[in-house]
Amino acid sequence: MKVKTNKWHSVKEQSLAVFARNAGFDLAMYRDYSEDVQDELRKRAVKEAMAEIEYACEDKGFDFSGVKKGVYVITLSNPLSIQYFHRKSKVIYIGRGAIKDRIKSHFENKLFDFMLTLNGADFDFHFAKPALAGTPDYFKHVEHLMLEYFMVQYGGLDNEVRRYPILNKYAGSDKSYRGGDDWWKQPLKACGTPPLWELKPTGDSIFSPLDG
Repeated sequence: MKVKTNKWHSVKEQSLAVFARNAGFDLAMYRDYSEDVQDELRKRAVKEAMAEIEYACEDKGFDFSGVKKGVYVITLSNPLSIQYFHRKSKVIYIGRGAIKDRIKSHFENKLFDFMLTLNGADFDFHFAKPALAGTPDYFKHVEHLMLEYFMVQYGGLDNEVRRYPILNKYAGSDKSYRGGDDWWKQPLKACGTPPLWELKPTGDSIFSPLDG
C-alpha cells in the first residue's frame, strides 16, 4: 500500500473495554479474575485491539504493518484531557518507529495498564509517515520536534525538569534537519471541541509524577 507522506491518519474512539468484551471478557471484572485469566484477557484484548486498529488504518489508506519509519501520537478521546504543568492536553504519548510493532509493544506494557486505570475512556491513535528529501532519519527528528513543541505548549518546565506527555520520558533525537513545514503539529494542537474533564494522577498512581 502506498502511503501519502507527511499526512496524519487518525483512528478514533478506541476502547479497551470493547476490546475485552469482543474477546469474551468483562473489563470491569479484571481485578476479580485470577492471574491466569487476567493474563488471557490481556493477550486476547491486545489481539483484538491490534486487529481493529489495523483494519481502521487500511480503511483510511495507512499501511499499519508496512510503515517502519513512522511517527504516532496517542491521545485521550473527548471529553477527557490530562492536566499538565502549563495547560491541559489530550496527548498521552508521542512515539516513532515500526508502527505496528511499537503499538503492540505499548499495549503489552504501560498502555494496557494506563487504559485499565481509565476503564470506560476512549483513546485516539494518530499515525503518519514523515518524509523529507535527503533525510533518512527524518521520522526521528519529527518525534523530537513534537516532544519539544509539547513541552513548550503544555508540559512546561517544572523545577527545571522538562515535562513531556504522561507516558513519555525522553526528548527524542534532534537531527538538526532544516526544511519541511509544521504538518506534524496537527494532533498536538488544542483544537475542535474543548475537553470537559481535566485529569491528574494522584500520588498513589504508578503514572505519577507525570514522566517518571
